[in-house]
Amino acid sequence: MRELRPDLAGKLCDQVDWARPELAATPFAEAYRTGDFSAAALGLVRHLRERERPLMGYSPQYVAQLREKATPEFCQAARQQVAEVLRGGFMGADWPDGRGALLGARPEVLQTGATAEDFSTYARSVAEAREEWPTTKIHSLATALRYLQAVWPLGECSDEAVLPILAFMVARLRQEWEWARTWGEIMLGPQGHNWFACQYGATWKAGLLFPEFRGFARFPAFFPTYFEREIRLLLFPDGFTHEASVAYHAGTMDLFLDCVRLAELNGLCFSREFYDRLRAGYEVEWKLMCPDGGHPPFGDCWARGPYFLSRARSVAALLQIPEAKHLAEVLDPEWQSPFGPMLIENLHYPSVGEDLRRAYQALQARPPSTLDTALLDSGYFVMRENWTAQADYAALEASAKGNVVTSHGHGAVFDLILYAKGRQITVGNAKGPDGVDDPERTWRHQTMSHTVAVVDGEHHLPLRSIYRFAGVVLPTVDEWLSCPEFAYFSGAHEAYERLPKKVGCRRKLFYLRGQYWILIDRFTTAQPDDEHTYPQRFQMGVPTRILEEGRVITDGEGGNLLFVPLAGARGEPAVAPCPYPLPGDYANPDQLTFTHTQAGNMLFVTVLVPFLGKQPPAVTARLLPVSGDERVLDPWEVTGLEIVVDGRRDVYVDTHMHWSLPWACGGYEGSERLFHSQVPVGEA
Repeated sequence: MRELRPDLAGKLCDQVDWARPELAATPFAEAYRTGDFSAAALGLVRHLRERERPLMGYSPQYVAQLREKATPEFCQAARQQVAEVLRGGFMGADWPDGRGALLGARPEVLQTGATAEDFSTYARSVAEAREEWPTTKIHSLATALRYLQAVWPLGECSDEAVLPILAFMVARLRQEWEWARTWGEIMLGPQGHNWFACQYGATWKAGLLFPEFRGFARFPAFFPTYFEREIRLLLFPDGFTHEASVAYHAGTMDLFLDCVRLAELNGLCFSREFYDRLRAGYEVEWKLMCPDGGHPPFGDCWARGPYFLSRARSVAALLQIPEAKHLAEVLDPEWQSPFGPMLIENLHYPSVGEDLRRAYQALQARPPSTLDTALLDSGYFVMRENWTAQADYAALEASAKGNVVTSHGHGAVFDLILYAKGRQITVGNAKGPDGVDDPERTWRHQTMSHTVAVVDGEHHLPLRSIYRFAGVVLPTVDEWLSCPEFAYFSGAHEAYERLPKKVGCRRKLFYLRGQYWILIDRFTTAQPDDEHTYPQRFQMGVPTRILEEGRVITDGEGGNLLFVPLAGARGEPAVAPCPYPLPGDYANPDQLTFTHTQAGNMLFVTVLVPFLGKQPPAVTARLLPVSGDERVLDPWEVTGLEIVVDGRRDVYVDTHMHWSLPWACGGYEGSERLFHSQVPVGEA
């Protein structure tokens, strides 16, 4: 490193405010004045690492405890991960915003798996790439800061190995601020964006942690005004972000918590309202959690598997959320910490080293008080059988589409994620490679890659460019019921008002707990002779077969799903591979479609029956005539069904019109808009 030090040292020293009282009379300040930049820079780094304040987040005592408790298996895996990071080099990793390999290892991985040689090798790759530093893109400052926080207390990471990272950070702050300070409504919308939370949060951290550098000292002024305002802009009252992506919601919340934890460590606190909003944001995770511990993959998604579950213990301890603790222990009772009795943060952007065990143990677990979730402000709905790993689960996205701020949302309204007895059936399509404007990326961002109903092959929202739609769709949820025996969703959207021959769309989902769903897609044409093609699309993450009478069944171990479309309200089934597959671990689900072409209004009615194993229950279903208004009603007006499962007969009646009158159907009479023969009178 010695041959690289003078160049980097000079650049770093030129940015130091040497007039600060704690620096002015030091030997390394004198070295700077006499032109010995290497001695000045190394003396400065040593001074920074020995300061009592500000606290950087990780103490030597914490790291020593972490290393003492880490299992041999974890340490071995950490060493392997560090080796993989180093092979990529600083500029070589596949991170479109230029973060390079800095994000390749979490703090506990660096703190247990890296050696002095590793840190020196990595620092050299940073220094050797200094001509390319200006080409790195936004947010690389944030990652450089996290790296420095992680390695700051490590004796293995020498001052020489810290110097290039610090020099990079100082250079990047100037470059990033020149752009970030101009962000506004045209680029990122009127309600903010996670870019603000990431970039301005990092800029604030730089000022808090390194006020010795000229220009940095002004950025602590972001506290508390910026954070208090930003969390209000980015979060709906129900706790979900305006990002329209469940994965990005988690990342955005971690950006806030990263700054909160560091602020509190240094004696700074936020308002009660801020903490309430922060907690509400993290409560979203348990409210939306899937039976396997994952999250419904709405919008851009970069996390797979039991992502919410893997964080639940940390979230429970840090935010004191008893439901998160309950679900962690119910869904993953055999979990063992790789650090023995220690419980550490397992969030996307951790910044403070602390054993959370005591906080977790002091929290009394509490099961959720309701089965279903309705985030009414942001438009996310979940209906479930129970809170176990073997539950049926359905999630619907009814969020507003097309505002610039919903950049990580996709152009699909009423997307549907289904689990049958704990096994995921319909899936998302991830997001495609970042920064690539190609069919693989754009297809995933648009309508056809989702479990939705469409008209004439037209997208709900045409895509103008990545993250930008040519229009806005504001769906209306006009009914949401959550009762002990059932749950019910009804919503409409006007995405196809733009067509020359306009079509209104409605999606309904009724769930008889533990037994079946009734999915209804209803289309209203502007004129009775308007002909359209109506496809229902399902993104199938499991093997799928077409049976007789248009039925479809899934195969495989665990939960499966039987699709029973009703004669007179169904389309022609087909299964095709993903049209734009991607290599690696990207989702490439088969495309199940039910398609029908006709003039005038159209109605799809499908009974979805979850079951365990390979043999489905015996199911028959048919439309029943509904009498009312002194006539036999069209099923498009009021739908009546007879559903027989293993010999048990159910009758279902659903009124779609705005008016409602007394009706008779299948031996039952009533005036309810929604009726099911297995539901106690009055609940529906």
